[in-house]
Amino acid sequence: MAIQNSREIPDNDALIDPSEYLADIPMRLVSGLLGLMGFSTSIVIGMIAGNPASVILIRAMIAMFFCAIVGRLLGAIGEVCVREFVVKYKSDRPQPKKPEQLLELDREKRAHEKVVKNMKKAA
Repeated sequence: MAIQNSREIPDNDALIDPSEYLADIPMRLVSGLLGLMGFSTSIVIGMIAGNPASVILIRAMIAMFFCAIVGRLLGAIGEVCVREFVVKYKSDRPQPKKPEQLLELDREKRAHEKVVKNMKKAA
């Protein structure tokens, strides 16, 4: 049983703009996580202190709000840092272009596959 190993060389136009694959996910993720951590931490501390439930919940929601804002800021800063690093990394290490012989070989391979497909249809 023969295993065919065909590796495609990616085109030079793939993922030019880092905003294509770095959406605002880190900002929202950090914001949500810090908000939940602030909420749960203030509930636990309020219960340990023996505060009434209404006071615990009000303080927990206030802590969640402020922690979410801080998380959004930290996530935005991290996102900008990552985008700058990716742009600098990609500009320092450009992808090599395909050699002309390889392009010609790819064209011949596609032409051959088209002929084989037509022959199989005719048979």
